[in-house]
Amino acid sequence: MSKLTIQLIDATKADPKKELRLWDDNPRGFGIRIKSSGVKTFFVQYRSPETFKKARHTIGQYGRLTLDAARREAKKILGDVEKDIDPAAEEKRAKAAAAGAISISQLCDDYMKDARAGKVLYRGKPKKESTLDTDDGRIKRHIKPLLGENRACDVTADDVTAFMHDVRLGKTAIVEKTGWRGKARVTGGSGTARRTVGLLGSIFSYAVKRGVRPDNPCRDIEREVDKKLDRSLSPEDYKALGSALVTLEDKGSNPVAIRAIRALALTGCRRGEIYGLEKPEVDAHNRCLRFDDTKTGQKVRAIGSAALDLIILAPFDEESDYLFPAAQGDGHITDVKVFKEACRLAGLDGVTLHTLRHGFASVAHELEYSELTIAALLGHRLHSITSRYTHNIDKAIVAAADRVSNTIAARLEGQEDTGAKVVDMASRPVAS
Repeated sequence: MSKLTIQLIDATKADPKKELRLWDDNPRGFGIRIKSSGVKTFFVQYRSPETFKKARHTIGQYGRLTLDAARREAKKILGDVEKDIDPAAEEKRAKAAAAGAISISQLCDDYMKDARAGKVLYRGKPKKESTLDTDDGRIKRHIKPLLGENRACDVTADDVTAFMHDVRLGKTAIVEKTGWRGKARVTGGSGTARRTVGLLGSIFSYAVKRGVRPDNPCRDIEREVDKKLDRSLSPEDYKALGSALVTLEDKGSNPVAIRAIRALALTGCRRGEIYGLEKPEVDAHNRCLRFDDTKTGQKVRAIGSAALDLIILAPFDEESDYLFPAAQGDGHITDVKVFKEACRLAGLDGVTLHTLRHGFASVAHELEYSELTIAALLGHRLHSITSRYTHNIDKAIVAAADRVSNTIAARLEGQEDTGAKVVDMASRPVAS
């Protein structure tokens, strides 16, 4: 080592392939680095009293700072290190504190910007656009109104708990216009509170990764567990629903919506899976639906003959990619009004489109299928199932789907319910 001089610094030219470092012995650890761009910066290197690892602290750029001034600053820094003060760690904490000064509102905006750019992952994949739209709604309607002005670094677990109860009790309830004739009713409730706190936890996890704060205040918040959907459909309920759908069809209600409701009942699929079903996703030869993007990832779902006939024999809209197209525009159906009217005519209380999925599982249970078989029929994320049914559908699963869908079809039509109709497997090709 030798003493740094102005002449040595000026005479040393940048290397276009690598960074150069010149060291000084007064004090030891003081030096200057010369980047390939030609920028020369003073620094001091030391062993951190906090981590006992080598640390480097930037002092300033040569030209803006003289050699003598940089040397004096280096001696001061090394003196602080002797007093167990780590200047690099202190600077990092100061930056984090400055970042934490941003508001929850700004943090949410940053989160959504990065999420829409695909930089926020959920189960190893960027969030779907529909999920992001839902997140955006919860941020605008609940998080920002109640927490938006708080500093991100100041929010505590108590604040999150109070926020959760405010949402649950309807403090953010509002009715707002969504277009010329549209209307959105924000009602709050336990489910909304639980899911919004879950989103808030994701936002704070994002904040921790950015160094905005050291912890996630949502981590240990006790939330209400999801309520089990006990509402199912009896044979009489199915008969009443089927009769109501026929009545609505005769009155000229949207036939696409009616067909979608029947498809949901006969497949046990989620609403989004059927409403957004595209023509290439129907594999009639293997008697299944092949979803590329579902709530639990890529899925292959066996469907029974009653469901398959409903789907492939229905009139197609040649100009749409969807099997259940919207009445206007290029999208798929989103209508739930027809279903609500059908439930009203059938006298069914507490029934939603998701109840049809629950009803499908209940019928499968009635027919004494195992939990693993029912999980496969519903597309649940079970490793023991997904590994087997990713590409090919087992004949036993197709037979189960046949039996369940045919039983439900019979109930919708008010036919005698044997609950045991078995389809001749030779009548349709099935991949093994």
